[in-house]
Amino acid sequence: MALLLAAAVGLALAPARPLAAQTAFPTIAEPQTSVRDILTGPQNRPRADTYYLLGLAAARKNNHAEALRQIAIGLRLEPGHLRLLGLRAAIWARQGHTQEAIAEFRRLVRLFPDDDYVRQSLQELERPLRPRFAPVTSALPTPPRRDTPVAPVSTAAPASPKRVLESGYFEEMKQKQRCYFQMAAIRRAQAALAAADPAKKDAFDLQALVDTGHLSAPPVCPGGGTYSWNGAPVCSKHGDFATAEAEVNTVFNDFNRGMQAKIGRNYGAALEAFDQVCAVYPQWSEAHYQRGETLFRLGEDRGAIEGIRRALQCDPGNLDAKLLLANLQFKVGHKESALQLLDEVATEQSGTVYGLSARSLAKSIRSGRNYYQVFPPN
Repeated sequence: MALLLAAAVGLALAPARPLAAQTAFPTIAEPQTSVRDILTGPQNRPRADTYYLLGLAAARKNNHAEALRQIAIGLRLEPGHLRLLGLRAAIWARQGHTQEAIAEFRRLVRLFPDDDYVRQSLQELERPLRPRFAPVTSALPTPPRRDTPVAPVSTAAPASPKRVLESGYFEEMKQKQRCYFQMAAIRRAQAALAAADPAKKDAFDLQALVDTGHLSAPPVCPGGGTYSWNGAPVCSKHGDFATAEAEVNTVFNDFNRGMQAKIGRNYGAALEAFDQVCAVYPQWSEAHYQRGETLFRLGEDRGAIEGIRRALQCDPGNLDAKLLLANLQFKVGHKESALQLLDEVATEQSGTVYGLSARSLAKSIRSGRNYYQVFPPN
């Protein structure tokens, strides 16, 4: 380049003299195109390399959103552009989406096996996943295997099989929790009425509580029970207030603690609470769903998929779990599985919010958009 510049400078400083071409051809042909035609011709249209440079500049400034936007524009011009694809995978790795980056670099290695950058990038990402030391093996002979003693199998039913083995128990507990909230409202209203008029302390009339403004509407038990008063509210379906309160608090204490931590974005504490709930109540679909959704927010996609599938085993009709599972399958590259699940929800829940959401997401996937175009990272 320096020699070329020096030669150019030398030519510029040399004394003017007639060129050989001018001597041989005294008449110069008129130009056939204008400067505007040259500047706007196909050779000067934006190329994928241009957007690669723009994306690289944005990535060096840690402006990942702008970098991904420029990369997307470049890939529309040239979908197989190696440097754009490699830069996008590198940005995913920098954002913490390691599994997606590894999958993309592996794909690029298969397509471009001679590219050093792609191969070295894949090695750098996979290195932390490999064991640092080889497993220790022993030279001693393997001891003879002994048969495990078989304990006698008891055919007696456990004390409370429904509590642990049946997922329907948790639906009943959710119903009892709603009834407990109704009884708590009755209790507060009756206490306020007694404070205003001690003579009516033991008088119980739900309509009177509504008429005096202590209740906004007559409470309704979700299980169809009727309410009475015996020093505290009593439901004919779910029992007295104290018993319902104790059972609801026992079942929902850790679950509510996890939900509060999750709302506060303390996902580590939320995961710990949901782990405890799932260990005690392994058939609780909602607990497995909340655990899987927490893992999804932590970026642990494989664990999230396992948790959501466990939730669907307990309750195959959990629509929130189905949509989240489709989201995760699309994210890890299982596009066909995601579309199959979304089409199922869209057909079965036509006209509902779930059906419309599933149809919209399936349409976006079939349009060729990738995961981060459909769900842009924050």
